[in-house]
Amino acid sequence: MTISRSVIQENKTTKVGSEGGIALSEGLECCAYMKKLDLRDNMFGAEAGVSLSKSLSSYKHLTELYLSYLNLEDEVAIAVAKALKECASPIEVLEMAGNDITVEADPAIAACVAEKQDLNKLNLSENELKQK
Repeated sequence: MTISRSVIQENKTTKVGSEGGIALSEGLECCAYMKKLDLRDNMFGAEAGVSLSKSLSSYKHLTELYLSYLNLEDEVAIAVAKALKECASPIEVLEMAGNDITVEADPAIAACVAEKQDLNKLNLSENELKQK
């Protein structure tokens, strides 16, 4: 699979499921020069989300990442945060709203935010981040 565009934006009404999310994530592994990735409003779930988190580590120029409403939950939020913390990308925008993320993911997200000095927009709305 060859992807030559620096911006990949999914149609927000496609509702790509887990199987499609895994295939897309595997294809995105070769996109080290991508600057913006917008996958909002699909039905990835945990398995596709973990696959996506693995591809994030190869990005070196990613500045905007939109992962809202993908049904990711804590496992994937933690994996994404760890991958972004370790990658060289100068992330400026990170959106993970509406993914049922709880306080369990807080330490990983906080560590990622602390590491990403260029981050100026973080959207974690519509999650379950309040203490019980």
